[in-house]
Amino acid sequence: MEILFEILGVIITVIIANFLAQRFKIIPRAMWQILLGILIAVIPGLAKIEVSLDPEWFMVLIIAPLLFYEGQQTKIRIVSKNLKKIIQLAVILAIITMLFLAIILKFAFGWPIALALALAAIATPTDATALESVKEGLVMPAEIERSLNFEAMFNDASGLVALELAGIWAITGHLSPGESISKFLFVSLGGTLFGIISTLIIVKIRQTLLRSQLDDLTGHVMLQVLTPIIIYMLAEEVHVSGVIAVVIAGIFHREEQDRTMLQSSQMINLINQFWQILTDLLNGIVFVILGTSIIQIFARKLNVAEWISLISIAVTIYCVMTVVRFSYAYIQNRESSSAFIFAISGVHGTVTLALALTIPLTMNLGRDSAIVQEILGIAVFVILLSLLTPLIVLRFFLEREETAYTDEELRKAHVELVNAATNYIEQLEIEKNMKQKLSLSIRSQLGYEDSHRVDRQEWHAVMKQLNIKRDEAVRAAASTGILSVDAINLWDKIMFKSADIDKRAFRRSRIYGEFIKHNWRYFLRKLFKRNDVNREITHTKNKIAKYKQRLGRTKNENKQQQITERMKACNQRLLMLEKYADVDYRNKWVRAYNELESFFEPIDKEFIKELENKTDDKTIVVTLKQSILMEQNRMEKRLSSKEEENNELSRVLQYELTQINLMIQNDKIGSELGKRLYYEVAAAQNLLLNS
Repeated sequence: MEILFEILGVIITVIIANFLAQRFKIIPRAMWQILLGILIAVIPGLAKIEVSLDPEWFMVLIIAPLLFYEGQQTKIRIVSKNLKKIIQLAVILAIITMLFLAIILKFAFGWPIALALALAAIATPTDATALESVKEGLVMPAEIERSLNFEAMFNDASGLVALELAGIWAITGHLSPGESISKFLFVSLGGTLFGIISTLIIVKIRQTLLRSQLDDLTGHVMLQVLTPIIIYMLAEEVHVSGVIAVVIAGIFHREEQDRTMLQSSQMINLINQFWQILTDLLNGIVFVILGTSIIQIFARKLNVAEWISLISIAVTIYCVMTVVRFSYAYIQNRESSSAFIFAISGVHGTVTLALALTIPLTMNLGRDSAIVQEILGIAVFVILLSLLTPLIVLRFFLEREETAYTDEELRKAHVELVNAATNYIEQLEIEKNMKQKLSLSIRSQLGYEDSHRVDRQEWHAVMKQLNIKRDEAVRAAASTGILSVDAINLWDKIMFKSADIDKRAFRRSRIYGEFIKHNWRYFLRKLFKRNDVNREITHTKNKIAKYKQRLGRTKNENKQQQITERMKACNQRLLMLEKYADVDYRNKWVRAYNELESFFEPIDKEFIKELENKTDDKTIVVTLKQSILMEQNRMEKRLSSKEEENNELSRVLQYELTQINLMIQNDKIGSELGKRLYYEVAAAQNLLLNS
């Protein structure tokens, strides 16, 4: 049970860190995860999470899925086209780096050669995901970024093989060059071959299931998730590189997805989204664990000399790796600026920590031994240096990323789209109740901040202008007999609260105070069913009885006065409810309301058209349309099915997709913004069709 609480604590920490990274973008997400990992390390029950981790399970459940996902991001033709560069980066550069590190650790710090090679193997692999975190908001040159991704994707295998060779050296005391080369070739080429064969088998199984109409989404998603785990475990069982096998499997799975995109697009889309969430979570877990490891390192009782030695080794390793990487890149292109960016961007993360955790197994050492703890501490400090250095330095060498569109442009595009969809809804031959539901659904595309977009004073000014136009039309209709007396009286009741209308023109004797106090639309809805009115009467009587009881128990004069005022208001409400309980009396006002609704419809449309021509920002227009549609909605209870509503909403969303294409063609919005809108609407339509 304790481990479950630890896992829950780590996941919650990842969630909080992600939200903080979104809110405070100056600090990358990985750093937030590390910082909160440090914080939870002092909480009882969570401080020992690193000790609870089994290195083998860590590789299987975290590293294998992450590498499989990285492989899925690369197309096989790109890999084959850049095979020479991949070998240079992931093999030659990795081996050169490890040799330099091992030699310096041996002669400068007196480490045994096997342990020196092991630490070099741990420190060498880079992490593309960690790089994405530190360079967020910056534009990395495409060629450098491609090289970094190739390196990070495949040099993990070099580090793992080197670590295994170091373990053999430490245990047996010898390691011949020929044996090392043959071992490397067997593990790497064997891992590649195993990854290809296993992928072909799994893909064949999946395709057979699909052809047999066995397309259960849950089953196929779980099969996809288990794929890297199964491949890694089986590859390790036959003593080839599970890392290479998993990466190759990811690349071939990407190829299979591209070929079957139109055959199972929904499944592929779901799987991609699932993998994105899963890998983000797994990476977050790793960096939180890294934060907890920092506290454990500082909890060790070391003297000043030991701390200096630990930190100096970490700094030396990082500096040597940076110099080697710079030298390699400079020899390749003779450009110092690009070489420096490449060298600094060699960020370490998940695999480095994972390899450090496997040291007890690889080197046959006790988990709590001093040398294991020292290697883990050095690895953690190297990771931190590789994260912090580019986070600070790259800001001076890379340009800031310019977004294809601003938040304000996105908001305006949303409003424009919703306004067009609302106009389309108004033209549909459907009930007004259905129009209101569709309009409310479409307006939700404006997001949660929509209620704060319309300036209150501007809204009141627009509504005042509309009500004045309506009132002028009613007065003109009253003189010509177009409207009935009941409709005119109802309009008088509605407009009584407006300070902009001359109240002396109203016949106040016909105005009911409670009608003014409460929202008239809500109240009219309540009146359409006698049972609703009877419930209101019963509820009001109960309130009056409760107020009487409270009045009898209260001795404070101020409270007695407050209760008396409330009882008075309830009594007034009761009188009016009892009057409207009369069906004939109620229907008279219903007919008057329907008459006003038909009378105002052309006036409202003309007013909206004038308003659309006056303003570029359609937010106030959309809000006004929604408000008027709610007014126009018939008060009778309509029995429209959910299926009918979904069908109509799907039609509206399809119209929006067409509008987005037109907006792009007419240069109203850019292509990137169009893609964003198109994805949102298409996703909503897909969700609707599957609901």
